[in-house]
Amino acid sequence: MWEEVTDPEGNDLTATTADFTRAQVASWCASRTAQDERLDLAVVDTATGEYAGEAVLNEYDAERNSANFRIALRGPAWYGRGLGTEATRLLVEHGLRTVGLDFITLGVLARNPRARRAYATAGFRETSRFVEDGEDWVEMTIARSWLSPDYPVLTERLALRPLHPEKDVDTIHSWRSLPEVCRYTPFDPQSREAIAERLTDPERTRSVIDAEGQVISLVVERRDTGQPVGDVVLFWHSAADGHAEIGYELHPDHAGQGFATEAAEALLRLAFDGLRAHRVSARMDQRNTASAAVVGRLGMRLEATYVEGEWFKGEWSTLLVFGLLEHEWRGA
Repeated sequence: MWEEVTDPEGNDLTATTADFTRAQVASWCASRTAQDERLDLAVVDTATGEYAGEAVLNEYDAERNSANFRIALRGPAWYGRGLGTEATRLLVEHGLRTVGLDFITLGVLARNPRARRAYATAGFRETSRFVEDGEDWVEMTIARSWLSPDYPVLTERLALRPLHPEKDVDTIHSWRSLPEVCRYTPFDPQSREAIAERLTDPERTRSVIDAEGQVISLVVERRDTGQPVGDVVLFWHSAADGHAEIGYELHPDHAGQGFATEAAEALLRLAFDGLRAHRVSARMDQRNTASAAVVGRLGMRLEATYVEGEWFKGEWSTLLVFGLLEHEWRGA
């Protein structure tokens, strides 16, 4: 830690001006286990067992159920190796999931773009700016349940955007009025009037998730023509369990081109990178072999089969549940 507190570059990028003696640093380290209002952890390079820096959760706010995050690496030799990014991810995960914090905030100098990019990669978003001691600072925040994508969400061939309550009535009706599309969906073919009424509910056109139990539905368009080809849905079932669910439907005219797989893969990115989901599931009727093929191509495995588990549209239906864990997705 002595190298850390005497590193000129590190001190400059954190606006640290205080000087410390070795005795003060030693005393501070010895007192960490006695602090019950904060969590100070050493960052250790598991490849070598060496101390690489420190990561901290402090300044707990009981009213907001939030804490401040801070990380400092040992020195330049430890920069650019991904250790800070990994330590940030681990401690943030611990704070949001295990401790149960609703928010974690941090302050970073506006002139430190490297750190800002790293925090953004970890899921932090800029929430405010302020000036302190003549320095421009950026406040960034991450929430336990928070997804606010930069729309449109782009893939190689597709663009995913929020539903418009008026302009997309005919768009959605073009496929939800078709019996072949609704064969395995919870609803029957819908009239234009029913869809128009449904889209007047703001929850049906939600574009962000800021609490568990919420859902976003997105229109899927071809990037080359702008033509809508279907829609997708992302459910955030549980922040504590980190459980999300995906769904998708496609106009038959655009089937067989891999659009459903491409759009569903974009939903997985939103779930794992945006919501920090631990597990994403997908449910479908056993007879819907095309949908099962989509999740299979994405690496989702069949986790459960509920034989005649639902009375569905006048007959017993066998339900399949597929799942994928975050570490499986990142390792794919």
